[in-house]
Amino acid sequence: MPVVSVQDSERFYLRMQLLRKTGVISFNDLKTIDGTLCETFQEACKVLGLLDGDQHWHDTLLEAARIQMPSYLRILFAIICGFGEVENIPDLWTQHKQSLSEDFVHRYSKETGPLYALAELNELLKSYGLNLRKVNLPSVDLQCDLFRLSYDAMEEQSKANANIEKLNSERRYAVDKVLHAIYEYQEKSQSAFFLMVLLEQAKLLCIRLYCMQLEEKAIKPLL
Repeated sequence: MPVVSVQDSERFYLRMQLLRKTGVISFNDLKTIDGTLCETFQEACKVLGLLDGDQHWHDTLLEAARIQMPSYLRILFAIICGFGEVENIPDLWTQHKQSLSEDFVHRYSKETGPLYALAELNELLKSYGLNLRKVNLPSVDLQCDLFRLSYDAMEEQSKANANIEKLNSERRYAVDKVLHAIYEYQEKSQSAFFLMVLLEQAKLLCIRLYCMQLEEKAIKPLL
């Protein structure tokens, strides 16, 4: 069954019921518990006791860990903290710390990897008006730029150079034009560009090139 984001709450709870309830013939049948029709799938899950404790959040992270990278798991963890009704976030972190910080552990060490994962989570939580302290997770104080530490400039520049060779002359001109405007940016002389490419793959290649070149200059693109 397809994975559904917790941000899409009704489909998320619909999926939760479909995984546990058999023989249903309609959506209303799913939302009917002991003869009472619930207004939402989330309400039906609550009546069924599926939301008691945090087991469904543990199951969500375990399922995601089988097919997703640690960077995605951290985004998912932040979404759960922001939108889910989690009773014990510290316990959720403790039980899934290994999968949430696996890439950082490989890059740094078993001791410091989780600290970098927490630092990234802190940045992600800001989108929901939260931080580590507000969700009762240990605060970390890293004196360096997390984004640059997780980024290999030489590798990305090599990829950018290889992809540039795939561009035709018109697309190469468009990429150079936009990058020049960014590098020579002046507050009083702003520019806006509209990228129209017939092939979606070619469009994505141009956008990816922008990202690679900007990251190599220590500029984090916002897309």
